[in-house]
Amino acid sequence: MHYAYYFVVLLIITGIFILSIDAKTFKKIQMNREKKFAIFLGWTNVIGGTVFFVVYWAYQKWFW
Repeated sequence: MHYAYYFVVLLIITGIFILSIDAKTFKKIQMNREKKFAIFLGWTNVIGGTVFFVVYWAYQKWFW
């Protein structure tokens, strides 16, 4: 399960990319519905990656 950290990095990087690029683009062209979804998806990726990292770290620390 050494690939878990690649998954964490992928989630966080794509979340930041969505927040920085897509949300700003949708705001600029006034697509409010898509902007809200991009913000939701970006934060979901960032929070999901962070939670997965903490849970995986705790699992390795205490149960492995």
